[in-house]
Amino acid sequence: MSDMPNIAQVGALIGDPVRALILGLLMDGSERPAGELAARAGVSPQGVSSHLARLLDGGLLSVRQHGRHRYFALRNADVAHAIETLSVVAPPSRSLRIDPALRHARRCYDHLAGEVGVALCGRLVARQFVVAGGDGYRVSDSGWNWAREIGLGEPHTRRALVRPCLDWTERRTHLAGWFGAALYALLEGKGAVKRRSGERTIDVTAPGRRFLARHFDLGGL
Repeated sequence: MSDMPNIAQVGALIGDPVRALILGLLMDGSERPAGELAARAGVSPQGVSSHLARLLDGGLLSVRQHGRHRYFALRNADVAHAIETLSVVAPPSRSLRIDPALRHARRCYDHLAGEVGVALCGRLVARQFVVAGGDGYRVSDSGWNWAREIGLGEPHTRRALVRPCLDWTERRTHLAGWFGAALYALLEGKGAVKRRSGERTIDVTAPGRRFLARHFDLGGL
């Protein structure tokens, strides 16, 4: 008997192209109704219901009832982290054409990914605000002081405080965990980044470019 977790069961769930697409559509941390997922995946409502049921039973999705509608989302950040990692190791497709805007900046569940996310991570590591330790990273004392200065707040969570997430398009790490999510929330709250409706893509606004240059020394983004 193997003492390994049953990764074959998870692999079978993700291995179906429609279910993989559904998971990808939810990688922006959104909640979506079954009808929208069916339309985006190109399957019938009956077909998507079967796939959603399997993903729910397998623990990869959660569902919230709101009136007559059910809204589906990834179960948690760990599921998103696993999907992002699998995207890195998946063999490249000759037909795959990555939208430059998606590569530039996007949501990875609840934190910032793409060129902007990787650059932000690199800057914080260079300043030693984020250093090796903990779940791959930890926030240094100077990092916490800086975080309070820019209004990041205090963590009240059991999730990992900060950890590296290997970026699918850049093949380098961006910041995940509470710290990565709080940074994204701060940027969005200040209008520095703006979501595109129904997409993972994030636009960096003109005030956002100034904010990143001032607080992160990241010009030209």
